[in-house]
Amino acid sequence: MRAIRSFFKAILLFAIALVGALFALHNKQAMSVDFIYFRGPEISLGLWLMLFLMFGALLGVVVSSLMVGSYRRKLGHFKKRDE
Repeated sequence: MRAIRSFFKAILLFAIALVGALFALHNKQAMSVDFIYFRGPEISLGLWLMLFLMFGALLGVVVSSLMVGSYRRKLGHFKKRDE
């Protein structure tokens, strides 16, 4: 059962990566993003969107990990207090 689940996860990740690659290839317009203090390099729109998507996903993982760690510390504190 675990092998089947892993297989389907791999297929799903491959499909998502394929859609992202196709999206990046079809948005070839070169553009640069103007940040507050500097201007980014001129690369394709699809690549900018993929970069921002990856950055947002990574930021979400980091923030949720910090929150989970905080809750685990609180839970450990309450468990020690109850003993």
